[in-house]
Amino acid sequence: MARFRFRLEASLQLSVQALEAAQREFAQKVQYLEKCVRACAVQQERLGEAQDGHRDAGRHRPEELGMWQIYAREQKRRLCQCELEQMEQEAVMENARLVLLEAHREVEKFQRLKDKQAKAFLVAELQKEQKILDETGQVVHWHQQNM
Repeated sequence: MARFRFRLEASLQLSVQALEAAQREFAQKVQYLEKCVRACAVQQERLGEAQDGHRDAGRHRPEELGMWQIYAREQKRRLCQCELEQMEQEAVMENARLVLLEAHREVEKFQRLKDKQAKAFLVAELQKEQKILDETGQVVHWHQQNM
């Protein structure tokens, strides 16, 4: 029986490599987003501490009020910056997810085509074998009749 050879094997392998690259890229984007989320949580805590210090200075140490106000404003600015970076990273991650999805579809497309062609090849080979067996049977039958 002949051996099946998928003509688009190179394309399939390239699409698998592209999928693996997209998976690595997506994983990196997810890790960076998680880092941004953690940084925002830390910054939120710092802002809370700054606001508590500002409140406390307003009640008990008016001479420190200006310093706490500046510190609280800076922490708020950093939190806003952190949240903006997180939102941007979510958009970047979504784009990476779409690239990953498309790469996965491409691999599936080539794999389905390969499976379909392999099945068609097998059917054709089995039909060839059956034809040979039928012809052999006819020759044997004809030979037995003529003896």
